[in-house]
Amino acid sequence: MSAPRPLVTLHFAQTLDGRIATPGERVGLSTPAGVERAHRARADHDAVLVGLRTVLIDDPLLTVRACAGPQPLRVVLASALGVPEGARLLAPPGPTPSSHLPGGRVLVLGAAGRAPDAARARLEERGAEVVVVPADGGGRVSLPHALAELHARGVRRLLVEGGGMVLTAFLRARLADRAEVEIAPRLLGDTAIPAVGALGEAPLASAIDLREPAVELLGGNVLLRGEIGYPD
Repeated sequence: MSAPRPLVTLHFAQTLDGRIATPGERVGLSTPAGVERAHRARADHDAVLVGLRTVLIDDPLLTVRACAGPQPLRVVLASALGVPEGARLLAPPGPTPSSHLPGGRVLVLGAAGRAPDAARARLEERGAEVVVVPADGGGRVSLPHALAELHARGVRRLLVEGGGMVLTAFLRARLADRAEVEIAPRLLGDTAIPAVGALGEAPLASAIDLREPAVELLGGNVLLRGEIGYPD
């Protein structure tokens, strides 16, 4: 499929050994400066996207709170529309100053053949918009169709925050243009969840790099950012 799509930036925090979480448990890797940087990245993009596992494990708001700026559209890839009703991004703003601020609209993208009508109605009752796009060969949301849908809605800059399966899918499909990776000087070992999985059958032939990366200190962490280079 060839269609207009947004510029895609991957933004995530990982350990020295490339891990982003332990199974079923959120791991805080960002420094306060890293959190502010991530929120500024959200404000600089039209939409921020995560997969369902990130919603289930991290329960993020996906809002701009650590800095001033506009609120992006909040997008969740959920092939079977399994976003829990209690997810924080579906909750309305609370009445007290400590409650979270209003966020951008929520768009849940499901996959044709896997998105039940009842789940769609449940999410729409919670204020989310639901769009079903074609599935890929594995029954998941087709990324090219998802990006075309977002572009048609005026999204020109998309921030993808994870999780690992989503980051890997964007890279394997060569649909990510830039990356901003916050690296924490910690080691979690191979029982933790990797930021990126297998990119192809031949690791060296499918290796991806950052072209002329810029380096920035974020407290005790390091941020690498640059254009993504794909092998010929």
